[in-house]
Amino acid sequence: MTQTLILVDEHDNPLGYASRDECHRGRGRLHRAIALVLRNARGDLLMQHRRSGLWDGYWDVTGATHPLHTPAGDETYRESAERCLRVEWGVDVPLTREFAFVYAEQQGDRGERERCVLYTGRHDGPVRLDPEHGYDYCWCTLEEAHRLEPMTPWGTIVLRRLAGRRA
Repeated sequence: MTQTLILVDEHDNPLGYASRDECHRGRGRLHRAIALVLRNARGDLLMQHRRSGLWDGYWDVTGATHPLHTPAGDETYRESAERCLRVEWGVDVPLTREFAFVYAEQQGDRGERERCVLYTGRHDGPVRLDPEHGYDYCWCTLEEAHRLEPMTPWGTIVLRRLAGRRA
């Protein structure tokens, strides 16, 4: 199924829509995205070994996806994050919006240009990683997460920002 993503400028003003493939072709087109991090009671982060067309085999934060344009309307950043948790992990927890950032990164002839919003939540129960989205996962400290390699570009940004907040 083709996903339709929401194109935006750097201030998050909607500019239109494009397919997921078009948004990641070449240098990419700026579009909305989310990243999310779950922590447990000890403060450990849930990290995933990503399975995807871009950055396959890289370590990543708990989840990452895009708000979608559908016939029913545009999905919000929060709705996208909630969907990601349900689909990838079978989890439904309250989420907090933390911060947004814009980044661009190339991988071969494909690119990322995203306005990404980070959501965080707490979960102490079991998780079930959907094998279509990840190879494996681990709970680890923020310091241990910084040593997981290779790391997705947005994962690196998120971990650095979280570390700065703790300093």
